[in-house]
Amino acid sequence: MERRALLLSIGLSVLAMYLVWQYVSSEDSKLQEQYGIFYPMVVASRDILQYESIRPTDVEVVRVPNALVPPGFIQDARDVIDAVAAIPITKGEHILDNKIISKNVYSGLDTQISLGRRAISIPVNVKSSVGYMLRPGNRVDLGAHFEYKASNAAISEVKVFMQDLLVLASGKTIQLNPPKGVDQNLMRTVLSSKELTTRPTRDDVRETLDFAKTDPNYQTVTLEVTPQQAQTLVYVLTVFGDSIICMLRNSDDRQLQRKTTTNLLDVMGPDSYLGRGPKAPPPRAVVLPKFNDFVGGDAVAVPR
Repeated sequence: MERRALLLSIGLSVLAMYLVWQYVSSEDSKLQEQYGIFYPMVVASRDILQYESIRPTDVEVVRVPNALVPPGFIQDARDVIDAVAAIPITKGEHILDNKIISKNVYSGLDTQISLGRRAISIPVNVKSSVGYMLRPGNRVDLGAHFEYKASNAAISEVKVFMQDLLVLASGKTIQLNPPKGVDQNLMRTVLSSKELTTRPTRDDVRETLDFAKTDPNYQTVTLEVTPQQAQTLVYVLTVFGDSIICMLRNSDDRQLQRKTTTNLLDVMGPDSYLGRGPKAPPPRAVVLPKFNDFVGGDAVAVPR
């Protein structure tokens, strides 16, 4: 009887130890799955204001355990760079896909315009657009030919009337090289689609979503201007619109210089016929009198 009880107690002890081992193993697996697996996650490295563009120095990537990964997290910093913050983001806060607005070809032109400025389009052709070489991100000066009447005279002058304007779009091309901030929902939908026979990589999907068709023979150029510049440009477009010329400048050249007007005399110079004008007749010889004779009290010159 005692032997049987001893064997039974030993068997129950072994069973209890096995059950404890099973429980500990399952809990260890759960802990390993929740806290032993880490995922990269993009967080803010500084306070980011609402509607502010996110730059590479504004974010950093940290490793977070699986249990602490929130829905909509972003693993690759390239997916948020050049995006726009939809809400204020605090330093150290996780950047989720519902906190950013993708600044790409799908987001439209309005996200490209700086606060307090306006976008306005001007018609261009191969001559006025630097041979269709203007691209978004370039900076240009604007000149035009002005013809008007002043003091009953016809005046013809050329003037560079605006300088250092940012090109927002050439035709319908908003971005020559679209940034990496893509819509995360589109990315996730494409990657999880069951209709695809072959599973694409994230880089392939990003390249597809960021593709922007360029128009080599665009008819308009869209510029970023201040409200006052927009008003001036509307007037010039209305009265002298056919003569506006875009002049490409170096993107690092931000110096503004007062430009004088140019007319035909400035082009031809003072040595031209226009500058010299018609030749004046030779001066007549002045005949000096021999003496003055006083007749009737007046001096009358007597020629030699």
